[in-house]
Amino acid sequence: MNKEISIWYLAKSFFILGVTGFGGYTVLVAMIQKEFVERKKILDAQVIYDGIMIASVLPGPLAVNIVTYIGYSLRGWIGAVVSLVCILLPACTLMVLTAFFVGAISDLSKFYIVLNFLMPVVAAIILSVAFTMFRKHVTNSWQIALTIMTLLCLTFTSLSLMVGILMGGMLGFLLGEKKLIKIVDSNKNDTTKHLLLGLSLSLVMVVGLFMIVSQPLQNLLGEFSKVSLTLFGGGYVMIKALHDLVVMDLNWISSNEFNQAIAFGQLTPGPILVSATYIGFKVAGLWGALIATIGIFLPASLLMLLAAHGFKKLPDNIWVNAVLMGIRPVIVSFIVFSALIILKPVGFNDQTVVLTILSFVLIEYVKINFLWLMLISGLISLFFL
Repeated sequence: MNKEISIWYLAKSFFILGVTGFGGYTVLVAMIQKEFVERKKILDAQVIYDGIMIASVLPGPLAVNIVTYIGYSLRGWIGAVVSLVCILLPACTLMVLTAFFVGAISDLSKFYIVLNFLMPVVAAIILSVAFTMFRKHVTNSWQIALTIMTLLCLTFTSLSLMVGILMGGMLGFLLGEKKLIKIVDSNKNDTTKHLLLGLSLSLVMVVGLFMIVSQPLQNLLGEFSKVSLTLFGGGYVMIKALHDLVVMDLNWISSNEFNQAIAFGQLTPGPILVSATYIGFKVAGLWGALIATIGIFLPASLLMLLAAHGFKKLPDNIWVNAVLMGIRPVIVSFIVFSALIILKPVGFNDQTVVLTILSFVLIEYVKINFLWLMLISGLISLFFL
């Protein structure tokens, strides 16, 4: 299914997703599925499954790693860089502006009212993608049972995505259909030489930055890069490590300022770890925001590029399909559960339930573009301010 697309289209699409992607990595995955797989038909759904699977076993923020993988799958390492920059640009810009004007916007009650209308639409997008994946890829009784069991585990335990995927993969290895499946590789022209050139340029940039900047920028780059490369499980797992580092160990910001960073990271679109941009600004102004953003996102993205290239060069294998049959129900369960998580702060009241169901029907059966629904929902919320 993968079609050649322009770098401009890739940049525009991920920028729009960066503006509208409230709610974490599952929202971004859902929106990418809707835009690239279902609406434009320029990406094979298997690429998204592969990206989630690889990102879940690598360190760093899941959302950005998945976007990097998809950008690489569509347009090589240049596509990965463009996708990474454009998905982060809206949220990082908002975080810098927020950090600058934080005194003037201390009352966030009106913004929460807008979110109360946007979050049901976001949840409906997620549920629509989960429903589509379930219909297409969860077809056997053992897969349905695995989906239900995973949802129960998510409800009553702290099951992580990595553990879930490992367990699903092992079950698929035992019960899945053994047939030859080709690993999707749409980058026939993106050779190892091209990838190594891109990685080398990126590393030169990081090392060059480290050498030319002074303190505390060197510390920002070094410490945030270590966090990016050593912590597994995504942004929410990395929050505690960031708190211990910047508040307890280095005393760069106060605990209240850190809580502000996390709160604003939740309220802005994009990954939760754009909070690092806010922290960097508090420590060293605009340059600090830039350096902190590079440190927290770039190292893990470079590792993702290497893993993506290696994965696409794996030989075709009859066991790949069996393993994926076990992984897909787990991914569907995590996507469904994430919709419930983002609705929890809003509250499961009549308004939330009605808006979520109505949005789901309009997206899934009337085929209305989710961007229009988010715009309309946001406009309606203005009457309640």
